[in-house]
Amino acid sequence: MSSQLSRSQRLMIIIGISFSFFVAEISVGFYTHSLALVADAFHYMNDLVGFIVALIALRISQRDNTPKALSFGWQRAQLLGAFFNGVFLLALGVSIFLQSIERFVSLQKVENPMLILIMGCVGLTLNIISVTFLHEHDHDHEGTNELPAATGTDNNIDLSTLQDTTHPHQDHRHQVIEPKGKGHDLGMMGVLVHLIGDAINNVGVIIAAAVIWKAKYEGRFYADPGVSMGIAIMILLSALPLVKNSGTILLESVPLGVNLDDVKHDLEKVEGVVSIHELHAWRLSQNKALASAHVLTSDDSLTSFMNQARLINQCLHAYGIHSTTLQPELATSIGGDGGRELHGLRQRTVKTASCQISCGSLCEDLTCCG
Repeated sequence: MSSQLSRSQRLMIIIGISFSFFVAEISVGFYTHSLALVADAFHYMNDLVGFIVALIALRISQRDNTPKALSFGWQRAQLLGAFFNGVFLLALGVSIFLQSIERFVSLQKVENPMLILIMGCVGLTLNIISVTFLHEHDHDHEGTNELPAATGTDNNIDLSTLQDTTHPHQDHRHQVIEPKGKGHDLGMMGVLVHLIGDAINNVGVIIAAAVIWKAKYEGRFYADPGVSMGIAIMILLSALPLVKNSGTILLESVPLGVNLDDVKHDLEKVEGVVSIHELHAWRLSQNKALASAHVLTSDDSLTSFMNQARLINQCLHAYGIHSTTLQPELATSIGGDGGRELHGLRQRTVKTASCQISCGSLCEDLTCCG
C-alpha cells in the first residue's frame, strides 16, 4: 500500500505526524522543565519546516511548465531546499548546545520523568515508522540521481583505442563510465537525516528520563543537559555533510571525478582543433552537468566543425557531461606544411590564450574568468 504513494503524499503524511508530535512534546517539555525534551521538540519544529520546504521544492521541480524567470535553474529547487534544511539544522544545533551549557552551570530539577519517558518512546516509535516509510520509497527510486564519477587519469584509456590507430579518441584520457545506481536524492536524503537524527535524540531522551526517574543521587539531573548536548552534537554532525554536498553543487562545482585539465587535453586531441579556452564544466543538480567552451579550429568549414563538435560531445559524455555549448573560432589559414603550421599555431595560441570574440576592455571586470 505504502509503495503506491508518491513522494509528495509521503511527505504530507510525515508533516502531519511531525506537527502533531511537536505540539505534544513541546507542551510536556515545558511542563516538566526538561531541556532534552524541549530540544527534541524544537528539532521536530525544524523538521516540520524542513519537510514543508522539501515538499514545496519537490512540487516546483515536478512542474510541467518551466518558470520562464528561472530558466533551467528551477531544477535546483529540491537542492536549494536541502541546503536550507541543513542550515536550519546547524543553527538549531548551536542553539541547543549553548542552552545545555547554561543548564550545566545552573542546574534545574526535572519533574515527572515518567511522562518524559513516555514521550520519548512515542517519538522513537513515530520516527522509526517515518524512516521506514520514506526509506522504502527512496530505495525504489535509487540509481537515478547521481552523476557517474568520471575519472581522468592516463591509466583510464580504453584498451581498444590503443589497438586501433585510426580511432578518433586515440590518446584520450577519458573512459565511458556507466552510472552505478547508488545515488540518493539530496532533498529526500535531508528529510531522512532529520528523521534518523530525531530517532537517536529520542533514545537519548529515554535514557535521561530513566536515569532521573530511577536514580536517587542529586547529580541525576545532569543527565538532562548532558543528553541535550549530545543531541546538539548529533544535529551538527548530521547537518554538516548535507550543507557541504548541496552547497558545493549550488556553487556550480566541477562534476565529481572530472579534471578540467584532462578534459582540455582530450578536446585538443580532436583532429582540426587548435586549442580550447574558456572551458567550464559545472553541476546543475545531482544528476545533470553542463559544459561550455570556445573551440579554435583550423578549418573554416561548417561541416568540419560539426564533425569536431560530435567528437567533443562524445568526449564530454564519457565524463558524464551531456549538455554542452560550443563556440567556434577560426584560426589563421594553414600553409603547405599543415602539420608543422598547425603545431606552431597551437603553441602560439596556448601562450597568448586570447579569445577572438571579446566585448572590450570595459567588460574585463565582469567576465567569468577575468
